[in-house]
Amino acid sequence: MKLTQNFAILISMLIIGLVYGLTYHVIIMPLLGSRLILCIIQSIGFGLINYFAAIAIYKKYNVLQKSNTLLQKTLQIDKLTGLFNRRSFDNHIQKLPLDDTYSIIFIDIDNFKNFNNSFGHQIGDTVLKKVGQTIKATVRSNDSVYRYGGEEIVIILNDCDKKNAFAIAEKVRLNISELDNSPFPVITISLGISSYPEDGTEIDKIIEASDMALLTAKKLGKNQVAMSTK
Repeated sequence: MKLTQNFAILISMLIIGLVYGLTYHVIIMPLLGSRLILCIIQSIGFGLINYFAAIAIYKKYNVLQKSNTLLQKTLQIDKLTGLFNRRSFDNHIQKLPLDDTYSIIFIDIDNFKNFNNSFGHQIGDTVLKKVGQTIKATVRSNDSVYRYGGEEIVIILNDCDKKNAFAIAEKVRLNISELDNSPFPVITISLGISSYPEDGTEIDKIIEASDMALLTAKKLGKNQVAMSTK
C-alpha cells in the first residue's frame, strides 16, 4: 500500500512539473523580459502549485486512511449484536500481556434453542441482542465483550483476578435475569470463569478452563456462575 502511494505521488509531481514547464515556456516567457521577475514569479508559482498539489494528495490519503480504519473496525464487529466477533477475540488473546492478571468469562444463554424452535429465529436474534447489550453495559469500560459463536459470549476482564471476576459475573447474571422479555420466557445465562495465571500460563489452557467451568454451571442447573478449580 505504501509503495503504491509513493508511486502515485511521484507520478503526480512529474505531471505537475511537465505542466508547469510547458506553461512557463509557452505563456510566461514571451510576456516577461526581466530575468529577476521571471525567477520570482517562477519560484512563487512553482511553490503554490506544489502546495495545492500536496494538500490535494494529503486529503485523498486522509480519506483513504479513514476508510481503511473504518473497514478494519467493521470486520471486527458482529453485525447482529454489535459485540466484537470471534476474529477479534482470536486477535486479542494473542496480545494479552504475560505480566498482568486477567480473567475470562464464558457465557451461554440457557435453553436458547427453545427460543428459536418455539418462537422463531427472529425472537432468538432479539434475545441475543438484549443479552449482548446488557453484558456490554454491565462490564467495566476497559473490558471487552465478544460473540464467540452461536449463543456463546466471552468477556475478557483486564487486570482482574478470579474473586473480582466472580463479582462481575454475578452482576451480569442478575442483570440478564431481570430483563423484561415478555411475553416470552425469562432469559437466563450460565457463566464459567478462569483466570491467568491461576488456571494456567497459556491462553489455550485459560480458555479451556473457562469452558469447562461453564459446563459445570450447566450441569449444576444453569442460571449460575461456576469458577475453574484447577
